[in-house]
Amino acid sequence: MRIYINLLLHFSILLVVVGCSSKTVAPDNPENTAWLMKLAIDNNDYASFDSLFADGRKGSISEMEFKELKDITTAGAGYRSYELLTFENGEMLLVKLRLTPPHENNKIEIEDVIIVPDDMKELFND
Repeated sequence: MRIYINLLLHFSILLVVVGCSSKTVAPDNPENTAWLMKLAIDNNDYASFDSLFADGRKGSISEMEFKELKDITTAGAGYRSYELLTFENGEMLLVKLRLTPPHENNKIEIEDVIIVPDDMKELFND
């Protein structure tokens, strides 16, 4: 009987510890930030969406524009990571990156490099 009570006590403690520990997703990398943005759009949560913007850019997307984003999103979404290299001569390279799975050492690898055409450069200028 004593062993049964001891096991029950340990199991209960384990349930409390596991149940109380929670991992929250933080906007600490591009993938998490994009995922949190999509979650805010899906939940129609403008405040959370706006909180992801840099200081000085908060409110740059109006609530009306936010609602338009809701109209074009779907349940399924693909996430891609890109890095833009801008050179002193005005040329730009768009580098498509891929994060390898944990069993492959979590490396970031280049998937593709695209020379940005002149007519598309305006998209990337501040």
